[in-house]
Amino acid sequence: MVLLKHEVNAHNRNFYIEKVNTPLLKAITILGNRFPEPTVDNVQHPNAKRLIEIMEKYKRFEGNSRVKGIVMATLRVVISKLEHSPNWRDRICFLAEELRAGEWKNRSYNHPEHGWNEPKPYGGR
Repeated sequence: MVLLKHEVNAHNRNFYIEKVNTPLLKAITILGNRFPEPTVDNVQHPNAKRLIEIMEKYKRFEGNSRVKGIVMATLRVVISKLEHSPNWRDRICFLAEELRAGEWKNRSYNHPEHGWNEPKPYGGR
């Protein structure tokens, strides 16, 4: 059995960079950014407002424009779906509930290491 991280980062790295990551980045950013930009003024659900708060905090720390673009587009989709669709909202809330209820390994101190502007103990500043 090959570990997933070895498959993606070593054995077939170029394939994932060229044939998966690049098209995925393009698709998510183009399609995700078709949703209106969510703001605390144009959403009502408290979880959408909380995600916007998290998104704004994230924007202050992220220094990698490629990662920032895909995360921001993904959050735009998640917030938009949560706000307008009870069907999606319930599933998004389920995932958040499961994260809170179970074990989740927090990140290591001083991580992310590159392109991250958060103060210590997690960031490098």
